[in-house]
Amino acid sequence: MITFNRKYNRLFLKPVRQAINKFEMLSENDTIAIGLSGGKDSIFLLYAFKLLQLTAYKKLKIIGIHIDLGLGIDLSPLEEFCRTNDLDFHIEKTNIGEVVFEERKEKNPCSLCSSLRRGALSRVAKSLGATKIALGHNSEDAVETLFMNVLMVGKLGSFHPHLVVPGELEVIRPLVYISERTIMKVVAEEKLPVIKSPCPVDKKTTREDMKRLLSSLEEKYPDAQKKILTALSNVDLNNIWGKK
Repeated sequence: MITFNRKYNRLFLKPVRQAINKFEMLSENDTIAIGLSGGKDSIFLLYAFKLLQLTAYKKLKIIGIHIDLGLGIDLSPLEEFCRTNDLDFHIEKTNIGEVVFEERKEKNPCSLCSSLRRGALSRVAKSLGATKIALGHNSEDAVETLFMNVLMVGKLGSFHPHLVVPGELEVIRPLVYISERTIMKVVAEEKLPVIKSPCPVDKKTTREDMKRLLSSLEEKYPDAQKKILTALSNVDLNNIWGKK
């Protein structure tokens, strides 16, 4: 059973609350649908939200949602974790894996897969009465997305911590100030259930290249990630080559 540990307040709950407050992510009576892939980031996000529910947001409702791609993943450890901690958990069966890898046979399957999963998650979250969707993207993910946009597309930008699209559920990313190192530390200490991805291209994507690029930058500039994150909120509009 999840209980509050004071040392975690400084380690990660404070920066999570900072992100929530800065980007106005939560209201007291929200019902949050958390996208649970089975990976370390999403289970950490679920754990962090449960702690927030126990401390700061008493009326917050949490629903865990897994979009099953049809690739044969064993979710029993995650189901048991949710059952033990009185967390609602919904599994939505889909044929997304078949569409992406067998029918379409995409050379770069991640973009299509991500789009289909987002659509399914949004549909299921709405049907379950959610007011917002929470995703487990961490600080490295934000920087890696920036790198991918610049180097692969020629666009300056990353994902927004709080995405608002008219007619759609709002999407929040409360872990944008949390490093992968911190997530791995807490997941190990609390023995949170992490399920290996059955995806055929796991660890073989462009994002992995960006991860290595960021790692090489940090070898020479140890605070590179922190500075790049700061830059995303500290834009010199006078010297960006956009329209005036």
